[in-house]
Amino acid sequence: MENFLKTVKAEMIKQHKNYFHSKIIYVSLFIWPIISFLSSYYSFKPFRIENTPIAYLHQENLIIFILLGYICMNFFRSLVQSAWFFSFERQFGTLELIYLSPASRFSVILGNAISSVFESVWVMVVFSGCILLAKYKYFHINLPAALLVTILMMIIAVAWGMLLNALFLFSRDTGFLFTVLEEPMEVFSGVKVPTIVFPLWAKIISFIFPLTYVVEAMRRAFLNGESLYELKGFFQASIWIILVTFILICTCLRAGERYAKKTGNMALF
Repeated sequence: MENFLKTVKAEMIKQHKNYFHSKIIYVSLFIWPIISFLSSYYSFKPFRIENTPIAYLHQENLIIFILLGYICMNFFRSLVQSAWFFSFERQFGTLELIYLSPASRFSVILGNAISSVFESVWVMVVFSGCILLAKYKYFHINLPAALLVTILMMIIAVAWGMLLNALFLFSRDTGFLFTVLEEPMEVFSGVKVPTIVFPLWAKIISFIFPLTYVVEAMRRAFLNGESLYELKGFFQASIWIILVTFILICTCLRAGERYAKKTGNMALF
C-alpha cells in the first residue's frame, strides 16, 4: 500500500511539472471554461423559460442551472485532455520505463487522473463559488444529498479519467477519442441543453456518458432539494458506472501489458 501511494504521489508531481510549469497555463484554464459558460448562459438569456419541462427551472436560477453543468463538465473535460497528454508517454519513450518498473500501472493512471482534476479545475471552482454565493437565495438545496452527489461526481470523474488513460495507453490509435469525447460530451450530457428536451436518438447517446447522470443529480440536489431517497436511482447508477469502469480499466491495462510481453514492444495499434 505504501508503494502504491508513493507511485500515485510521484505521478502527480511528474504531471504537475510537465504540464503546469508556467502560471500562464492557469490563464487559459480560466478563460476557456468561462467563455463557454457565458456563451451558453447568454444564449438562453433572451428567452422566457417559464414553460420549460423542468418545473424547478426559472429565470432567476438559470445561471446556477447552467453553471452546475459546467462545473461538472470542467472536471470531465480536464480528464479527457489529461488522457490525451498521457498518450504522449509512448512517443517520449517513458511508457516503456513505466512498464519496466515495479510500479503499479493502476497507481500510475490514478495519479495522473487525480493530478489533472485538481490542477485544472480549481480556477473554475473559485469563479463558480463566487457566482453561487451571489445567487445563494435561489438555491433549494438538500445538504446531505448535495454532499454525497458532489463526492460521487469527483469519484466518477477520476474513474472516467483513469479509463481514458488506460485506453490511450492501450493503443496509439485512440487519438480520435479526444475529438469524439470532447465536444459531444458537452452537447449530449445536458450541460448546455437539458436532456429532457432531446429527441429520442439524442437521449440514447446521452446515456453513454457518465456526465449525463452527474449533471442531472447535481441540479436536482442543489436546485430542487431532492433527498437521498429521491436520488437513489442516481446512486445505484453511480455504483454500476464505477464498477464497470474499473473492470474496463483493469482489462485494458492487462491486455496492453500482455501484448508488450508477447511482442517486446509498445507499438500496439
